[in-house]
Amino acid sequence: MSRGYGRALLKISGEALSGRGGYGLDRGATVSIAVQVARAAQSDRRLGIVIGGGNILRGKDAASVGVSSVVADQMGMVATVLNAMALTAALEGQGARAVAVSAFPVGRFVETFDRTRVLEFLEQGKVVVFAGGTGNPCFTTDSAAALRAVEMQAEVLIKGTQVPGVYDKDPKEHSDAVFFDTISPAEIVKRGLRVIDAAAADILARYRIPAIVLDLHVEGNIEAALAGERVGTLIA
Repeated sequence: MSRGYGRALLKISGEALSGRGGYGLDRGATVSIAVQVARAAQSDRRLGIVIGGGNILRGKDAASVGVSSVVADQMGMVATVLNAMALTAALEGQGARAVAVSAFPVGRFVETFDRTRVLEFLEQGKVVVFAGGTGNPCFTTDSAAALRAVEMQAEVLIKGTQVPGVYDKDPKEHSDAVFFDTISPAEIVKRGLRVIDAAAADILARYRIPAIVLDLHVEGNIEAALAGERVGTLIA
């Protein structure tokens, strides 16, 4: 069994905070995630979280009213800031020390990303919730997660999803979907699997950071993965 991971980056979609409603913030869903992360942080681990914004705004929704794709991406990045603030508050409500950090300045409510400061926050035992993606349009939060994993010197990237791991097709729509216990970043790109994008796969491969894709809503999955137990799909 692996010794586990002491420094990790967790990628969470905005939709994960909305529960079954699919939009906005759901108290039960948000608190459930906060409980899992706060519990994992108790083991003297250094944790970062990249949060999406799809529960508040998706690019296609903005585009439907005539917003350009670049501005739609920027609007989505702003949405992640709201989620980061909510998740930080939920984590603190569970007794964890947490700080929201944005890729771009948003005012005194949220720290602006500075790698030196982020590393200091981590050493202080704070969970760092990253918002704003990479700070640039045209990049997904998967790419942002891979980038932040490198910058915080993470030993693993954990992507929480709505399914148990990586499949050759959507298991919610195809009963014959094949589950991958282990798969390489190159194979993900070759097969066109949408679990992480090509840019994220390239960053993880170049920096040799493994990723674990798991079901975020199974209690204990995050702790188990951090402890080195086989959970979900290992991308390496």
